[in-house]
Amino acid sequence: MKAIKYMALSGLMACFAACDSDLDKVTYDETATQPAQLQTISESYVLNADQSDETAITFTWQAPSINVEAPVVSSLEMDMQGKDFSGAVVLTSTKTEATYSVTTADLNSALMKMIEKYELEMGPVDVEFRISSILSNATLPFFSNVIRSTITPFTGEKEYPQIWVIGKYCEWNHGNSQLLYSAAEDDNYEGMIYFDDKAAKGWKLCPAANWEKDWGGDGTINAEATNVVLKEKGDDITAYSHKSYLVKFNTTTMALEMTQGYDSWGVVGDHNNWGSTPDNAMTLASETKFGKLQYYLTATVDLKAGKGWKIRPDNKWENDRGPGQIKKIDGALDKGDGNFSVAEDGTYTIKWFFNKVDARLEVIKN
Repeated sequence: MKAIKYMALSGLMACFAACDSDLDKVTYDETATQPAQLQTISESYVLNADQSDETAITFTWQAPSINVEAPVVSSLEMDMQGKDFSGAVVLTSTKTEATYSVTTADLNSALMKMIEKYELEMGPVDVEFRISSILSNATLPFFSNVIRSTITPFTGEKEYPQIWVIGKYCEWNHGNSQLLYSAAEDDNYEGMIYFDDKAAKGWKLCPAANWEKDWGGDGTINAEATNVVLKEKGDDITAYSHKSYLVKFNTTTMALEMTQGYDSWGVVGDHNNWGSTPDNAMTLASETKFGKLQYYLTATVDLKAGKGWKIRPDNKWENDRGPGQIKKIDGALDKGDGNFSVAEDGTYTIKWFFNKVDARLEVIKN
């Protein structure tokens, strides 16, 4: 009998506890939110291409608070002054951080897009920043104070010492050459060169965009030789037949290294079951940007949101290119597993600007 009483009492206490628990639940109240507080920055900045990898501005803010225990996503937004953030660019989003350091390259890229979007003249841009915070898609965002600055972007990329790869592939025109770069600004130069199908038709190296000095072969280079030594005013180099190579050259020893010879590059991913059907072939193209001719490989591909893809040579799994190899990404996402992805289903034009110190990927929804 006592056991029955104890059981009944326990059940009653559990019922009261449940009621108390329900009473303790707190509902999200938008009127109780405290927006982030964004600290002021300098009144003006002038960006320098030679400092592309350095921090341009460090933003700091007091994190927002709400009346429930739940993660809040805060986004640092930038737009032109007077636009009321109608076309805001998101520089970063975070659930935990209250500071963000934007590099010169990333900030300059965002500013250049803004100049193009609003059809502005090149020069100082009056911009403003704010923190937009949101609990979930079912709630309205709330905003920090707005801070302002005037920022002058640059119209090019960091300049490195260069060597011109001149040959039949560019009709022996220095102005159409691809380049080798010295990232360390010493005697060592390298670059991926896409000769298309004209490597065997002859090419040479020039330290300037003229014929005052050039390096060539001695007529005895073996076919597809990995390591050779060039000489000044040597013969046209005709010993290589693949479409693309990783080319390295030392200006002191005149040692040439030719590796990674491939005949095709393509886009592989979920869209072709990772190679069950042929990769989407990429073709060579070029455009003039910042007053310079820039080469890229391109393909048009139907992609699904969140599905992975990357770039690889000769339908092989070697020297493939993903976010780990191409860190400058515009229009695509780093999927987090070594692959790229896109945010929306659609047909996309993919441009891989390979002939750079830091390769760049541009993905445009058609």
